[in-house]
Amino acid sequence: MKKIVYCAQFLDLSGYGIAARRYLDALDLAISAEDVDLKIYTTVAAGVQLSSLSHREQELITKYSFKNDAAIAEFIQDNDYECIWHMPTPMPLFADSRFSTTEGIQTPSLSRIIKAAKRNHHLVVWETTDISTEWKESLEWFKPHSIITACKMNVELYSKYCDNVLLAPHPIYDVGSINSHSLTLPQSLEDKFVIFSMSQWTHRKGFDKLIAAFTAELGDKEDCLFILKTFESAEAGSAEQIANTVKSIRAVVNKEEKKNNILLLPSYIAESNIKWLYENSDMFALLPRGEGFGLTIFEAILNGVPVMVPDQGGHLDYIDSENKFMVSGMWDSCIVNNPVYSLDSEWYEPNIASARQKLRLAYNMWKENTLAAAGSKSKEKLLNNPDYDSKKIGQDIIDFVTQLPVTTHHPKIQKRNLLKKQISLTSDLQAQVDILKDAYEGYTAYILNCGPSLSQYSEEFLSEFLTDKLTISVKQAYNAFKDVTDFHFFNCANLPMPTCAPLLQHYEYDEESRPIIIASSNYDLGQRWHPCQKHDLYFKIPIRTEINNEFVTITKKFDDFLLSNSLTRPCGPGIMLETVLFLTVHLGVKNIVGLGWDLTNDKVNEDTYQHFYGNTQNLFNRGDVLDWEIEAGRESSKDVYYWLKDLGINLQLVSDISTLYDGIERINLD
Repeated sequence: MKKIVYCAQFLDLSGYGIAARRYLDALDLAISAEDVDLKIYTTVAAGVQLSSLSHREQELITKYSFKNDAAIAEFIQDNDYECIWHMPTPMPLFADSRFSTTEGIQTPSLSRIIKAAKRNHHLVVWETTDISTEWKESLEWFKPHSIITACKMNVELYSKYCDNVLLAPHPIYDVGSINSHSLTLPQSLEDKFVIFSMSQWTHRKGFDKLIAAFTAELGDKEDCLFILKTFESAEAGSAEQIANTVKSIRAVVNKEEKKNNILLLPSYIAESNIKWLYENSDMFALLPRGEGFGLTIFEAILNGVPVMVPDQGGHLDYIDSENKFMVSGMWDSCIVNNPVYSLDSEWYEPNIASARQKLRLAYNMWKENTLAAAGSKSKEKLLNNPDYDSKKIGQDIIDFVTQLPVTTHHPKIQKRNLLKKQISLTSDLQAQVDILKDAYEGYTAYILNCGPSLSQYSEEFLSEFLTDKLTISVKQAYNAFKDVTDFHFFNCANLPMPTCAPLLQHYEYDEESRPIIIASSNYDLGQRWHPCQKHDLYFKIPIRTEINNEFVTITKKFDDFLLSNSLTRPCGPGIMLETVLFLTVHLGVKNIVGLGWDLTNDKVNEDTYQHFYGNTQNLFNRGDVLDWEIEAGRESSKDVYYWLKDLGINLQLVSDISTLYDGIERINLD
């Protein structure tokens, strides 16, 4: 049985929602001949009811939707499923609260469904020559096994960031019949050259250029009408604001007051009425600066309407090469006040003069009754193109995600990955901790700290030595030993500092082989962390305000904070006595070997201690403990040693300079 969870904005009325429903239809057609168990996970779209969609779409969403939390848990409990997530790249990082079943029941977070999958696959389109830093970081977070995208331009783009890329264009899809009652418009379309345009109002969609070109070329003609279907949004503003923007663009082109032959439709229109607009228009026009596929362009061609579009973009895959209405332009820097666009990427600026020429040509062909034939020819070619067959596309996606070779790992990594997946199925800390109970019973744990003595052996030697051993890295020790680390512990201090944005610090991981990540902080979850900073378990620790009697190095009440006794973490001070040792004990190990656990007074200057990687002067929030804290940790190490011994765990140190209790055995690594 092939198991697939398809996560998308099925209830959304945007292009992503329409595309998702069409891919769902394609999958359904392919599943009829396949042994596939398909489920969908969808968003809650404000103000949109299932009844707003076509009968076919309602049937499909109802057929494949998870009905409640229990159904999801049952489906994903063995992790043996492929996850397709279809939405803008960063969305799973921030949109968990928007996701629900069609019954309105809050489900497990989208990010956990993605990470718990056997493999995940990102279905996405993009419109410029490169993706933003934010999107690249999101891809690093989820590390999709493959990318599924809708145009050849995107195949080339995403091949830079993923080895497995599938071209799966939007399938041909019949929205049904025209509404028996035509759309009521404020003026008649009879005997008029009707240009139709439809899209979200954004700078990228190029309405500024399209309106300017139409106004300059055909804006004074009584027999011309430009119907512009868009909708209100945060970027576009209200219907009144959009109308004022249109008026301002026209005013720049025509200083004199002339008849307004632009009809603006900013309100919701049913899909059947949209079909009526296509079929009652003489031309569809859109001048986007970038287009990953161009769903409205595709629809226009399927409805037999000639299209005027730029001569660059993802839409070129399906447009007839003989189309006479391609608008020239030039590539230019994608400079816009929007963080999703990379400063290094380019988009295509359509030329207004070229657009005017194509509008004039189309108008003349309309008057000569030859324009409609151009649209019919393009429609016939697209309908006869097997690459856009719905069932074929559905089959291609199923075959692609289920037949990709499975990556094999060292048994150590396989064990770690199994634990990660089990942890990802719940957000409850107690349940996560229970999963790790005695998971490494009888093992020897090697804990890598950041003291200078970690450099006692070369990185090459230690990496080889630790290949098959349970390895725990603390803070920056992970950066030197990524390939062998099973658990990575960090807190809000001593995160790596990037070249900019010091408040957005994070470690980077290879999703296929990343460790189990344990985060702790005396701040609320996420505070001072980059949204791409991963963690599997999170512990809150007390605020350190002053020297007090609650520090575990002072109370020595280690048993109180065993994870079997309490999930509350003590204030060490220091991460070893806050989380590391306690979770190591919880794993059921028989022996702990500490490397780089020195607690020396070796300083670079008055404020900065020496570490194996150098000093912390180049780090934001260095997190260096104070002298008294070093001393308290050193003095309590004897108690820690005997506490572990009472638990049946032997503690050893690999260090010639450690100032911890001298009764702890010092060893050399063979």
